[in-house]
Amino acid sequence: MIPIQHIRKTALWIGVTLPLAVLLAAVWVTHETNGQFSAAFASVTETYKVLNLLAETQSHIADAETGRRSYLLTGREDYFAPYDAAMASVNDDIQQLKGMIEDNRIQLDNLYQLQTIVAERLALDSETINSGKNYPADSVAMELTDEGRETMNRVRTVLFNMRERETQLLVGRQQNAEDKFIFDQTLSLVMVAVTAIALIAIVTILLRLEKLRQIVTVCAWTGQVKHDGEWIRMEDYLKRRFGLSITHGLSKEASEKIIQEIHRSNTPANPP
Repeated sequence: MIPIQHIRKTALWIGVTLPLAVLLAAVWVTHETNGQFSAAFASVTETYKVLNLLAETQSHIADAETGRRSYLLTGREDYFAPYDAAMASVNDDIQQLKGMIEDNRIQLDNLYQLQTIVAERLALDSETINSGKNYPADSVAMELTDEGRETMNRVRTVLFNMRERETQLLVGRQQNAEDKFIFDQTLSLVMVAVTAIALIAIVTILLRLEKLRQIVTVCAWTGQVKHDGEWIRMEDYLKRRFGLSITHGLSKEASEKIIQEIHRSNTPANPP
């Protein structure tokens, strides 16, 4: 049987080390949760930035197309400045988008399509300028209007695909962040519950050992036990102290002794 003192020391060590281990685990889980939350928040924020930049890019492309068409129709330099500023903004937007989606192959392909449209449909060089001078103004205006409508339709299609892709990524990232957060919270609650149960068990054991370790005074003559200042029978002591139900029996040694006493009492002192 394991000594009570040994059990007591073991319980004390468990009572000290278990909360410490759980505390360290809780700190680690908190650190991981904060890191995951920060990463998820950063990815979600980045997605919203991409969506906002796509909307700005579409607006800048529309300004560039309008400025280009106006300059080609009129030839006036005051229409070239807005076109030039809009194209500078478009190129800047494309460079920003490239840096923000560099790890997404699908979005990079969409961005390449957008760059191709801008380069082919919005470029303004001497050949383009001179080609419009050889045709009547009405036919040039109609051609430029149709060309601009087609350009913007193609731009909207590409940007729509990019927005759809970013929206899908946003939903996935939000769901992933939510799943990780729920898992970490569940793990924390489980650790707290396990710790609470273990501590309750340890306290119960220690209280039980505290009762068992007390010295009991037993009468050497009658076998009675001294309890709360009075002498009581062993059966009463066990029932009061530990709630045990007591029954009586007869040991083999006692039964043999009783039988011998009966035989002696039934045997005549002076046989004839």
